[in-house]
Amino acid sequence: MNYSIKYHKRNNKNANPNISLILLDWSVREQFHIFEWLDKQDVPRESYELIWVELYNRILPEVLEKSDVVITLNQKKKYHKHIGYNAGLLEAKGKVITICDSDAVFPENFVSSVSNFFGLNNFNNLRSAILMHYQWRTKSFYPKDLNDISELSNYKWLDLLPNVGACMSVLKDDAIRFGGFDEHKSYYGYLCGPYELGWRMINAGIPEVWHDESVALWHFAHPDPHGALTKQFSMKRWKEITYPHVDHHALTAVEGFSTGRMLPLKENPEIFELRMSRRMIGTEFEKKYAIITGPNGFRGIHRLKLYISFLSEPFMRMLYINLWESKLFDRIFGRDFLNSLKRKWKAINHG
Repeated sequence: MNYSIKYHKRNNKNANPNISLILLDWSVREQFHIFEWLDKQDVPRESYELIWVELYNRILPEVLEKSDVVITLNQKKKYHKHIGYNAGLLEAKGKVITICDSDAVFPENFVSSVSNFFGLNNFNNLRSAILMHYQWRTKSFYPKDLNDISELSNYKWLDLLPNVGACMSVLKDDAIRFGGFDEHKSYYGYLCGPYELGWRMINAGIPEVWHDESVALWHFAHPDPHGALTKQFSMKRWKEITYPHVDHHALTAVEGFSTGRMLPLKENPEIFELRMSRRMIGTEFEKKYAIITGPNGFRGIHRLKLYISFLSEPFMRMLYINLWESKLFDRIFGRDFLNSLKRKWKAINHG
């Protein structure tokens, strides 16, 4: 494990938020206008919570003040976003989790539109889906005097395209049911994203829905050439790619999507325990098999014992039929001794 989690602020209020927005930083965010735009939502503030996850160790006063939860992971060297997503997922109190850019501009009805989509006003009939959010992008930097959403029309925006790596909402229970976000080593760097979990959920038959374009997010360029939307090659950005990719999507995610995989290659151990604790097993007899191995499967020594038992079974049965049932064997060893051997043999075969 290349990180150590620390909670600087936790949501200890009695409030029961509908939505948990998980916002990531890896000591790169230059602007924190997201809090200003989320304060303008057309729903009560207590209906959603803000979970800020810093992958390294930077803590800023504004983040500490405006967020409901603040977590640092103190990761070393290359950052791993999925570990941050999972930290937020485990801390989330909402019925829905939303992963999105932590420096985006939000329309005023964003939270309410997500709530309406999932049917959060009726907890007995929640909608299971992968809700993907559009995001407008521009080469312009964020202006200091931007106060109203209508002023965004003053800037030139690129064509609106599906951006599966940016923002996604799912039911928290669904996220846990499918093992959370994959913590496999191939997801280090910036080419990962919430789509990895979304694609595995699609493999299970849960529908992907792209949200209404009218509630798309807006994202300004970063004030450095590596974050700008240019075609120029950047060695700094290239070094953040730690694994091959397919059209700027993580190779492991594309492979999992194409092969129909539904669980992560490396599951967060806390999410694994939580997911397994929610199983509903029909009989006490079956529960015996539900906890034999743990997440790593049968150990080599256990498999060896089972193979020895399997291979020795014909010999032991022949010995039982030809000798144990004979009167000569009974006279030599005694019936009590033979009965004890029978009990041990049955215990081995049924244990």
